[in-house]
Amino acid sequence: MKRFIPIILAAAALALAAVSCEKAPQKVDLEIASYELPSSAAFGDKVNFTINVPEGADLSSVTAALIKDGKQLASTTVPASVVSTPASYGVSGLLEIPYVKNASAGNYDVMLVATGSSSERAEKTVQISLSHPAFDAVAFVADNGTRYALTAGVGSVWSYTGTLPAALTGYFEGKTADGRTYDFGGANIDNVEFGSKTAMELYKYEEELLDATISFDVVSFKVVFPLDVKVVTVPETTDPAYPGTIDVTFKKGQLVDFRQLGDLWVDVDFFQYNGDYTYTFMAEGGNYRLTNQSDWGSLRVERLSSNGDLGSFGWDDAGNITVNEAIWCLGNYNFGKPDMRQVRGGRVWSDWETFDGYCMAKIDDYKYQITLRVYNLAQYKFFCTKLNWGDIYGTQYDMANSQLNGCTNIYANALVGNGNFQQGMSPSDPNAIMYPETGIVIRFTFDVTNPQSIIVTAEDVTDQNLM
Repeated sequence: MKRFIPIILAAAALALAAVSCEKAPQKVDLEIASYELPSSAAFGDKVNFTINVPEGADLSSVTAALIKDGKQLASTTVPASVVSTPASYGVSGLLEIPYVKNASAGNYDVMLVATGSSSERAEKTVQISLSHPAFDAVAFVADNGTRYALTAGVGSVWSYTGTLPAALTGYFEGKTADGRTYDFGGANIDNVEFGSKTAMELYKYEEELLDATISFDVVSFKVVFPLDVKVVTVPETTDPAYPGTIDVTFKKGQLVDFRQLGDLWVDVDFFQYNGDYTYTFMAEGGNYRLTNQSDWGSLRVERLSSNGDLGSFGWDDAGNITVNEAIWCLGNYNFGKPDMRQVRGGRVWSDWETFDGYCMAKIDDYKYQITLRVYNLAQYKFFCTKLNWGDIYGTQYDMANSQLNGCTNIYANALVGNGNFQQGMSPSDPNAIMYPETGIVIRFTFDVTNPQSIIVTAEDVTDQNLM
């Protein structure tokens, strides 16, 4: 009887092996068996998608990618452990449709990808039709909470016309009929982004605007703000000793139409060119005298006091500023705006001519600016008034805190005069800074918070092509 035991055991082992083979799992190929994705959506939407694979397939993750002309615009990957459908072989996620300026409506590709743990992939490309949101309302939300309701206009432009404050900062907000909200903000009007509430400055004037218009294009993100354009005509004359002048009151940030001047150079310390016939006034608001120096090819700008005299700067014995309107720069003819001061009306002006002193632009409460083209052997200093040689800023520059950046030297000795800025007396001067033949363009900034020791910064701006 014992001899039959090995036979029985062997038979049992074969039987178990046979059963085991029958229950071994069969490998299931990874493929996208079905999917769910809307056929259309709007820019800025979050689209639900589901990718289903055969039960038993080795699935690690699913991905949905939005593609236009071969370029991937957005993508979402969801791990297979995140299951949100009843079937154990389906995985769902949200694909955010980007909303960017000038987005083109139409058909886009969505690539659906199922990835296995061993890098197996299954792909399917389908189409989705995208359009811009159908806004029911658009408003500009000011930083003080005031809302300006815009009205739908031609195409994708919404606009508001009416009374507006002197300065306006905020962001645009669009709403659809079903209550969804879309925000458009940014650092400035040239960098508007969807989904941002960052307040942008539309404009900044000194008085409120009547019957003014702001608009926003929900496709191009173009912002149009009211232009407070002041047309200025400067008299022309052929007498260089008495050039044409006009006194004008400007507001900071005001747009000025100078098309009458043609190609005449306009002082870059006071006006910023906007690429067309308009300039933005950048200095402190107030009264100014404009001089048409066509024989020098430039427009001179000078600050006036409230009584019509040339502006000045001064302080009392305690160091308190008593007048804070203008600082003046005088020197030899080896510097100028926009170029070296050489010949005018057939004659050469003398060095250190007070008549031709340049006015610094007051760009902040305690900051002044001037931009000069400086050549070798240039010397210049700064004065509290234009025509009074007694009011010299002298040696009262705080050079310990200055950043002259190798642009210029400052001397305070009998050789060149107290407080002179200069390139150097001669190439043999060990302290001389030699310039190229065409000179360099230096922008000086004076911080006069402490008028008895002003802080001077000199910056080489030659590459900015200001002159």
